[in-house]
Amino acid sequence: MIKAAMNIILASAFCAPAICAEPLANAAAQLNSSAPAASAAEIKVSPPVAVEARLQPGKNWAEAAKAAYDKAQDEGGLTTYADLLELPPGARSRLDQELQTLPQGPGNSSEAFKMMVNGRTAFVVQSYVHSDTLRVYIFNAAGVLVARGGGSADTQFVWAPVP
Repeated sequence: MIKAAMNIILASAFCAPAICAEPLANAAAQLNSSAPAASAAEIKVSPPVAVEARLQPGKNWAEAAKAAYDKAQDEGGLTTYADLLELPPGARSRLDQELQTLPQGPGNSSEAFKMMVNGRTAFVVQSYVHSDTLRVYIFNAAGVLVARGGGSADTQFVWAPVP
């Protein structure tokens, strides 16, 4: 009986009404074997939550990460370096790419930092080119790029769309 109830809950949460009507009817019949199976028209299934609504919290966290970075810059810059072994794959890959593409010479550097944003760790890869250009990439703990930005002595720092 518990298994049949779980089937109803799972099927209604993850299936579209047109696809799940028959399995839901069968699960309902299993739950109460003395009752006849419900027809597809009798079963009400709520539509799944829109993908945009599920993605919104991550988007808000990305905005919070940008704000935390901006605040850290206003207070003198990031100070907590990230150990190379703790960098998630996406951040490590970006750091490696930055180090390979930076021109040789003074004023060129790329470093990895970490910061806490709303109780979650964010990793930042920050590169200076010729001491007057800054490139910033912010990653979540899974190594997914959530924000990127840049600026120079001639242009204001701006956040760019993430591809």
